[in-house]
Parts: sequence; C-alpha cells; structure tokens
Amino acid sequence: MNHAVTDLREGADDVSLAVVDAVARQRDVDPVSLPPLYEWIEPDALDALLAEDQRTDRNVRLEFEYAGHVVLVERTDELTVVVDGMATPAADSSGSADQAA
Repeated sequence: MNHAVTDLREGADDVSLAVVDAVARQRDVDPVSLPPLYEWIEPDALDALLAEDQRTDRNVRLEFEYAGHVVLVERTDELTVVVDGMATPAADSSGSADQAA
C-alpha cells in the first residue's frame, strides 16, 4: 500500500490544510475535489491543538479517518502528516511529500 508523508518543518500552522493536501496527493487529485475536512474533524481545533506556538515539552499525536484514509498527525520538533501508512518524517526539509510502496 502506498502512503504519503508530509513533513512541515518550516512553521506551518495550517495543519488542516496540510491534511487535505496530503490526502489529495495520496489520491492524485486536486484538494478542492475532496469532501470538506469538517465532516470528519473540526479543522480549527486540529490547527489549534497542533499549532507550533502551542508546542510544549510534550509530543502530540492524533490519528483519525478522513475521506476513507487513515491520517496520522504528529507534532514533535516538526509537524508530520502521514496518510495510509506508518512512516518516519521525510528527510527533505523543504516540506515536500515522499511516496513509498
């Protein structure tokens, strides 16, 4: 099974947008063609929970389903979004996605 990983190391606080973007890349579709994220999870709460400025000495990890995909969002030193698979953060610091089989 393919999985998409997005590693957002450059202070992105729009976690909800990163989730939609990662699922769109997984499906190889335009993000606007996906159903609204709020049908699965409250985007503002997701953004607030995982915002970089809310970072403490604790890591935050949240897993949920969105549009038929399992999404894992984790905030450690970086913010990582994983779609449909277990993976480590992408090695590329530019915030690009890795695809693996």
